[in-house]
Amino acid sequence: MNKNNIKPWLVLVVCCGLAASSIGISINSSGVFYTPVSEDLGIMRGTFSMHMTIFSIVIAMSALIVPKIMNKFSYKLILILSVLISVISTGMMAYSRNIYIFYLLGAIRGFSTGLFSIVPLTMIVNGWFEKNHGLATSIVFGFSGLAGAICSPILARCIEVLGWETAYIVKAGIILALCLPAVIYPFEVTAKDEGKLPFGYSTNEIINKNINKNQRFDFMTTIFISFCIFALINTTITGITQHLPGFAQSIGYSASVGASLLSAGMLGNVISKLVIGFMSDKIGPVKASITMIVINTLGVILLMSGLSSMIIVGAFLFGSIYSVGAVGLPVLTKYFFGIDNYSKVFPIISFLSNLGAAFALTLVGYIYDFTNSYNFSFILAIGINTICLILTFVITKENKIINREKLVS
Repeated sequence: MNKNNIKPWLVLVVCCGLAASSIGISINSSGVFYTPVSEDLGIMRGTFSMHMTIFSIVIAMSALIVPKIMNKFSYKLILILSVLISVISTGMMAYSRNIYIFYLLGAIRGFSTGLFSIVPLTMIVNGWFEKNHGLATSIVFGFSGLAGAICSPILARCIEVLGWETAYIVKAGIILALCLPAVIYPFEVTAKDEGKLPFGYSTNEIINKNINKNQRFDFMTTIFISFCIFALINTTITGITQHLPGFAQSIGYSASVGASLLSAGMLGNVISKLVIGFMSDKIGPVKASITMIVINTLGVILLMSGLSSMIIVGAFLFGSIYSVGAVGLPVLTKYFFGIDNYSKVFPIISFLSNLGAAFALTLVGYIYDFTNSYNFSFILAIGINTICLILTFVITKENKIINREKLVS
């Protein structure tokens, strides 16, 4: 096989565009539409945000079958069709006046977007990088936050000046532009498929993979079940971010301030993903993830203060929660279960994390609808972070026990 240190980074670049479109635009910038569209249609925020819940549920379900689809068909063909469907369905939202049409389009967008989102992207990164895996993962998903930070105020401005219908057309165009490099540039899912070696190729590691690849994975273990619970509840906190524009308006600030909060959250998203990737390579993914959970809790406390100087900082720190779901979960999966079990474990973890995020989008909306406050959502977030820290210690302890048993045997 040929050793090529340039191609992996070029593949990484096109993956950045896919992450920016599938997560940064399709998900992270959706919050700016909640208030204006729900008010225009005369429905509750929770009712409208349900279309993103459906989107997330479908994208979660697609995560379970994405590896099988990728093994059966050319990924380039999958990519072209999924991007085309995603762009068209997003543009069609501009012509929707019925909430059920939004729900249908949410389902279509969810399935198509899932084919170029977290699961295939992490599989591509795994296939092209052995060294600096944490950094490569953080760079890719850092662009999802960057896209959200840049495009949220742009879309908010489009809504104010041109209306939410035109803003959806603009959103569809941005998705297409970000996906085009990956559609045009020739690459396979793994370096091996092109007769090349992944970046940082290690002979010993490849030998270990070949030795362990036929071992069966036991799903009924404390460590796996605890990790599943961690993935499910941790990502429920991310639902708050898309409601930050509504939160700002609920405590007397303007829509532009709300968009700024969302942008601050996305900026925190970007920086925290880069930080957690660097920390994972240096001190390990466990300590890196714990650090981000603590930072997120601090962000929640600052948001609850309601002070103009504090909520911007709080929104920025709150963005750290995305680093745990987007970067932490993939690197923790590889750390606890190994690369040989990654394709078995991570689709399930991704399904659960998306499922948690899906219900959170609607839950936070309805909490506000029935209490006229977002404080209950913030309190819930603090409780979830506490549980996640406890689960992290349980998983780490179980992992140490398993490793000791392997050494003895």
